[in-house]
Amino acid sequence: MRTMTPGERFMRCLNFESVDRIPVMDFGYWRETIDAWHKQGLPAEVDSTEDVERYFGCDRGFETNLVNYWGDNGPVGIEWRAWPRWTKEVISETEDTITYGGEVGIITENKHSESIPFQSRYPVETMEDFERIVVPRLNGKDKTRVTPSFAPMLQRAHDEKQAVGAWIDGFFAWPRELLGPENLLISYYDDPDLIHAIQRNHTDFVKDWVDMVWEVTPLDYVCFFEDMAYNHGCFISPKTFDEFLMPYYHELVAYLRAKGVKKVLVDSDGNSVQLTDKLVEAGADGHYPLEINSGAFPEEIRKRHPKLALIGGINKLALAQDRAAIDKELSKLPPLLEQGGYIPSLDHRVQPDVPMANYHYY
Repeated sequence: MRTMTPGERFMRCLNFESVDRIPVMDFGYWRETIDAWHKQGLPAEVDSTEDVERYFGCDRGFETNLVNYWGDNGPVGIEWRAWPRWTKEVISETEDTITYGGEVGIITENKHSESIPFQSRYPVETMEDFERIVVPRLNGKDKTRVTPSFAPMLQRAHDEKQAVGAWIDGFFAWPRELLGPENLLISYYDDPDLIHAIQRNHTDFVKDWVDMVWEVTPLDYVCFFEDMAYNHGCFISPKTFDEFLMPYYHELVAYLRAKGVKKVLVDSDGNSVQLTDKLVEAGADGHYPLEINSGAFPEEIRKRHPKLALIGGINKLALAQDRAAIDKELSKLPPLLEQGGYIPSLDHRVQPDVPMANYHYY
């Protein structure tokens, strides 16, 4: 078989077609992991996710082949979500934390790690908040969203013949970003009109945003960010999904396919086995990262949905142990690889407790 381009290899894997080899990629690396590896022999100039990918001879990860993604220092490429960004001002600070207020709500971040910030207030509490703070900033046609980092990113992707994708906030994740998880779950019952207004606005925004991107480059795939499951299953019921997410997924996925998007991938941490029923119904072609310790076993999902492409499913915690644990974890892969439609990778970012030697072995 001839040597394929990275883009061909990735897209053919997702399509259950034969490839010259399986892509070798991971979900990314925590900043603290790279810092720890510098003390273990990683050269100082290898200082970002993409640098680490190159250093270990990995393929470029599919989440760094997006026209928009969260880089090591914040958003990279074409801005999405609210633009201009919401105001953010320091309201208090300690040796270890910094707390911001303003239109973002109230957020406390850890100065020394990338751990999830604690958010005690969110931007939206009422329809008036949504119409005042969010709607004016969701203009998907605004070309000032294109940052200087975008052109070299796209050029590299084209030079390397990569597949090109885009990150899209899903219909659970976006209202959660605005209201917070507890308020969102309550609002499905107490303020359904607000949720539908957010979903309608978001659908129209993404269509305009994709049209603007398409003026510069076509998209081979999109990744919907959801994170809508925990270790026992989905945060919402199938009925809630059907009412508040499914119509908008159907509309937007149809629009994306009409534009020429070939694959729709959906990201969710947690135990997403039963959730995949709804994701497939919504139009998903693939799912990741399949968190093992939450019970999202790729073998179970494959039995449930034989034509759903899968990415991930390697227990990241095994890499913090020893070579025997790594060997055991990798021994489960051959049957999945033989079935096709599977790209093995860790089930989330590489953690700081993983020795660089273990990752090299892996």
